[in-house]
Amino acid sequence: MHLKALLAAGAALCLMALPSTGHARAKEVGRQKVSVDDQSFKVIRYDNDSVKVVDGGIFGDGTSYNLRERMRKAARQGTGCDIADDFWLDGKLIGTLVCDTKAGAPS
Repeated sequence: MHLKALLAAGAALCLMALPSTGHARAKEVGRQKVSVDDQSFKVIRYDNDSVKVVDGGIFGDGTSYNLRERMRKAARQGTGCDIADDFWLDGKLIGTLVCDTKAGAPS
């Protein structure tokens, strides 16, 4: 009986030491509304140098090359940085910010 209690306590300690998803989540550090070609976007910047671009309109034109290009421009306009390794997820463009520190853009 003593061995089972010891094993259970050890397992509980191991589980407590694991990081939770709350600790791994990036924190928002900036939010800006921008307009590209008369279309509004929300640009959300996170502390891990990632960015999320959300179509600010009620009805978007679905996923298309042109929409993604406008979203990339919105990221540049809202952060001063380019977006790299971007991907489409549920109507949002998400990617990593690549800032040109020589030009004085935020990093």
